[in-house]
Amino acid sequence: MAAKYSLQPNEVVFLKDESVMHGGFWSAYTDELMLTNLNLVLIKKGLFGNSKGITTFPVNQIKVYNQQAQAVIGKATNGSDLLEVYFLNGQEKFAFQSGGKKKLTEWIAKIHQAVTGEEAPAPQNTGRALPGAEMVAGVLKDTLDVFKSKLATKPATPMKVAGKCRGCGAPMAGVQGQTIICSYCDSAQQL
Repeated sequence: MAAKYSLQPNEVVFLKDESVMHGGFWSAYTDELMLTNLNLVLIKKGLFGNSKGITTFPVNQIKVYNQQAQAVIGKATNGSDLLEVYFLNGQEKFAFQSGGKKKLTEWIAKIHQAVTGEEAPAPQNTGRALPGAEMVAGVLKDTLDVFKSKLATKPATPMKVAGKCRGCGAPMAGVQGQTIICSYCDSAQQL
């Protein structure tokens, strides 16, 4: 006979997932996890779907710090992500077969809502990026800088010119476009 959790009259389901692992080294993704407004419910199942019992963890026993329910993403010994929930009398860990961090973040938000009655705050940037992203960004910046330097118009270097004064014919020299005064007849001219 399969174990079935019966909701209390004032209890509603927030979230439910199958293929959950809870326990030690020998456990498998056979359990079912359900979050209600009153309990975190673990339905233990065997490898062949046979029932092994139901464990309830009251949500009012989950620790709260700085108005945040203490449900976080943790790491298993094999490096995979898992859900860690801290209770007044201990800690429980749950791993999901699929969904990754997105699923864990959803569970954390719903646990926060069940415990505090408020929507979870938006997740903060952890500062983590894809491996190698910083290097790629640096290479792209360097490449764009090279293009920018090649496309930028350089100011024209001043061209030196020589000529004769229009007034007296005396030799004159200077920068093209510059206005100079003849040293013999004091007439102003643009080169």
